[in-house]
Amino acid sequence: MKRAVVVIISLIVLFMHPDPGFTQSAHKLEKLKIVIIRHGEKPPQGDNLNCQGLNRAMQLPAVIYAKFGIPDYVYVPELGLGESTQHARMFQTVLPLAAKYNLTVNTVHQERDSVQVAADFKAKKGTILMVWEHKAIASIVRSLGVDDKNLRWPDSDFDSIWIITFPKGVPTLTKDKQGLKPSADCHF
Repeated sequence: MKRAVVVIISLIVLFMHPDPGFTQSAHKLEKLKIVIIRHGEKPPQGDNLNCQGLNRAMQLPAVIYAKFGIPDYVYVPELGLGESTQHARMFQTVLPLAAKYNLTVNTVHQERDSVQVAADFKAKKGTILMVWEHKAIASIVRSLGVDDKNLRWPDSDFDSIWIITFPKGVPTLTKDKQGLKPSADCHF
């Protein structure tokens, strides 16, 4: 008799929560915050930051720390080696923050690997800082589950911050600004 009651209660609980994994996943995602910025300003030609972009990179640690604390993870696209280092700007942008707080910069993903990037991020908890190429950001945000067909990062915008959180497991995008106006001069 006792065994029958336990079985019945177990079945009731099972049918009330048809996907117990979802509840655990949603709870884990609630502890995830993804902070997305674009690399700093760039010259018309070349793979590096210009002086304004470098000055932005030097000011970013204070902004990121004030708004989000020290990130648990930092990601930039795979750098690439050889004569062309197209993703150097993202690494250069985050380098002052990484140096100041002794952070590892993860370069494992290709710029357009939106599905793999999203899967990697969803397996984590804490704060992730992603510094990426602006034309590839919307695809990653959609792969994270944000349902917005009009996502676009303007070519002239180096100051935006996109933040994805997961209240009750639902991806939610909010937007903020760094509030920086870095000098275009190189004083070094």
